[in-house]
Amino acid sequence: MDASFLEALNCVGFGLCIRDEYGNFIKAKTLWSNPVCSSDVGEAFGFYHVIQWVRELQLSNVDFEMDAKKVVDYFNKGRNDISEFGAIMDECRKNCIDYFENSKVEFSRRQANVVAHTLAREAISLASPHVFDDVPFLSQLYF
Repeated sequence: MDASFLEALNCVGFGLCIRDEYGNFIKAKTLWSNPVCSSDVGEAFGFYHVIQWVRELQLSNVDFEMDAKKVVDYFNKGRNDISEFGAIMDECRKNCIDYFENSKVEFSRRQANVVAHTLAREAISLASPHVFDDVPFLSQLYF
């Protein structure tokens, strides 16, 4: 999962990519929201979206990876944060506890997350959410 922020269009784009245990492409999704927000809130909101999507797909034993260290650290260590970021993250933790008991949330460097990052940038140019069941053209360079 990754988020991309475009102040000029007042939007946040989200790129979600599902891979199997061998790293092979399974499915991807792009979506966007507005108004633009802080990067922490945007990354947390993207994490919330990916949890909802994976839940809709009825997947289990999911390892969530993202390059948002603050999101990963908050999820794994938790803090009583009463900000918007904290509220979103608390909801993410609750949903993971309720629906993904054998899952984990891990930090991955942007270099390992390039497909999700590219999808997040492209999401802003799409009129509506899009699900890719095949490897999207924009990421073929990275697979």
